[in-house]
Amino acid sequence: MQKSIRKLFIVVLTSILVSLYTASRPSAQTFDPVSSPTANQVTAVYVDTAPRIDGHLDDALWADIEPITNFIQNWPEDGAAATEKTEVRIAYDRDNLYFAFKFYDRNPELIRAKNLKRGGRNDRDDHAYIALDTYLDGRNAYLFEMNALGTQDDATITDERLSIDSFSWDAVYESETQIDDEGWSMEVSIPFRQLRFPKGDEIEFGLMISRMINRKNERVMWPAIGQEFGNSFSALPAVSQYGRLKGLKNIRRGKNIEIKPYVITGLNESRPDLLSADLDSDFTRDIGGELKYGISSNLTLDLTINTDFAQVEADNVQLNLTRFSLFFPEKREFFLERAGLFEHGNPRSTQTFFSRRIGLTDDILAGARMTGQVNRFSVGLLNIEEGERIGDIFGPSSVNNTVARVRTNILPRATVGAIFTNVQAQERYNRAAGVDAQYRFFSKSEVTGWVTQVWDTVDSLSDAAGHVSARYQDDLYMARAQFTSVGRNYNPELGFVRRRDMRSYNGSASFRPLVHIGSLPIRRIAAQGSYSYIESQQGRKQSTRSEIELRAEFDRRDNFTIEFQNRFERLDQLFFIRPDAEIPVGDYTFSTIALRGQTDSSRRLFATASVSSGGFFHGDRTDISAMVGFRHSQYLALEARAKQSRVDLPIENGKFDATTLSLNILAATSRKLFGEALIQYDNFTRNLQANIRIDWIHTPGSDLFLVFNTTYFFARDTDDLFDPNRNVILTDRVGIAKVTYLVML
Repeated sequence: MQKSIRKLFIVVLTSILVSLYTASRPSAQTFDPVSSPTANQVTAVYVDTAPRIDGHLDDALWADIEPITNFIQNWPEDGAAATEKTEVRIAYDRDNLYFAFKFYDRNPELIRAKNLKRGGRNDRDDHAYIALDTYLDGRNAYLFEMNALGTQDDATITDERLSIDSFSWDAVYESETQIDDEGWSMEVSIPFRQLRFPKGDEIEFGLMISRMINRKNERVMWPAIGQEFGNSFSALPAVSQYGRLKGLKNIRRGKNIEIKPYVITGLNESRPDLLSADLDSDFTRDIGGELKYGISSNLTLDLTINTDFAQVEADNVQLNLTRFSLFFPEKREFFLERAGLFEHGNPRSTQTFFSRRIGLTDDILAGARMTGQVNRFSVGLLNIEEGERIGDIFGPSSVNNTVARVRTNILPRATVGAIFTNVQAQERYNRAAGVDAQYRFFSKSEVTGWVTQVWDTVDSLSDAAGHVSARYQDDLYMARAQFTSVGRNYNPELGFVRRRDMRSYNGSASFRPLVHIGSLPIRRIAAQGSYSYIESQQGRKQSTRSEIELRAEFDRRDNFTIEFQNRFERLDQLFFIRPDAEIPVGDYTFSTIALRGQTDSSRRLFATASVSSGGFFHGDRTDISAMVGFRHSQYLALEARAKQSRVDLPIENGKFDATTLSLNILAATSRKLFGEALIQYDNFTRNLQANIRIDWIHTPGSDLFLVFNTTYFFARDTDDLFDPNRNVILTDRVGIAKVTYLVML
């Protein structure tokens, strides 16, 4: 029976793919363009000869193009003219969209430009953004980021939302810069084949251009987007406010086929147990790859076979002093691209789909993902087969994971959607179906809601969860109310659920005025208060939390925060805060006060620090953390972190410290060759871990990765990490080389 259901899902998925391909074939633009929010429009100029992308604006074609010059501040002085002049010219041919930037600066020696790592911290340098709303839906866009060295990053904006995870999308395009005595200049070439847009003889895009003058903490934008839509970075995804790029005619999309095979080899040495004298060795070699195919102008199909994630960076060590699960973010590129489309539920709390559940125990043997637009619908389909080896694919021992997501716009700023997930094995299944809706109004205000039902082979694990929230927000005020309900047995196998059997009521409000206090460099004061009440599904009180926070934001992104918190926790079941420390059933009330400070991370030397102290389950707890960063040059940057929780509880073994230490080293020789080392230690596992990743981008979109992982165990536990009498045991050692090569047809 289960085998028949599994085959049925494969047939249904194939049918959906065929149907969506058929539905996407009309050649006319399927979206009604949103009204331009301002009179800001620009027409791209067609050129027969492409400019040379070298950062020098000496190509004759640029002199004949009228530049965009009316850039307006979003931050710090909303609506004011830019303090430095900016010129942007736009051209195109049949294959590429070209931008020429001239960023004048009266103090070019103060331009911040140190990041050479693709996908690294460009926000710490002078940088620029180009955003393209290719469907003119006022909600979704492609975002391209370049710093003053030409170092790239890119992202996808989904439903006017932009997060760190959004930057996982990797496009292949060109950018080069030059710094001179007038400022810095940049040329960018974006292939049309990297974008998805409707068919038509003449195409229009939504367009936003932003420049960040880092030392001044000044962001200027075209078109002008006010702080009511967000200040600085948070204003970038306000797609409904973008200007209009006109005049794109008879552009060529190419065949839209990308093939990216890989070859991997490596050696893994591990100690079977701590008493073993020798390490066991395992030599690895394998091949696999990915294929990206533009099914139509609106849909993209990604295929992967024998997927390998050896190059993925290591997780930051976390020590859990709660009774709930920790969240470790997804870092694998295949799942991160267009991840925003698959979001459903409360992020990092009650997610219907969390891709990190896939590949936890078995390898990913093969997978397919299709994303894009079908008329007014955004669609996403994901199918992954897991197993122990490639020969198990679709066999009795493999597991199939399916996700289907659809969203559509029903009003100018309203969205409704649905999601379906399924985990299918030989003798079991776990399925979830959910719907969601969102309505945005004014600037950043919104009403959202979602509900998900789970069905499991074990009937007792079939349950539901839901959420509704309303938020009013502008540049000065914010007020929010939320309600979340999670069933006692709610368990979407492809999701993440931090807390079950609860009904949560939350409210918060803040007031964030801009201030000028004499000669003090304070730019904004933010006062916020919040309260949450959590009860079981039977109405029994479980937790409450009230917080008051006061925050001062300074002119140059420095800030200082003081926070007071009061909590109530009712434990109906004991839990182990450490394997040998048990917190008993009971009611607990405690308060804490915290101080946090942060300096501007774009400076050469920067730091953060925090301290909190107060009660903790009838005992005491003090948390201290600090980070110091040093940006030595373009070629070397260091960050050291330390965190310690000192806990003293009135229980057996209740007095202990929880300590984590880490050092991150980023080294680069150029934008094509860079490496990163993450060294971590924690006193719970007593493991010292080192993860070293070297990346050589030998051709655009193609990499050679060298990865080295080493773990040492400190067998003798002492308070002094550097005690020479500690017995240090090597437990694991891994060396891996992986080569990828991108072929575009």
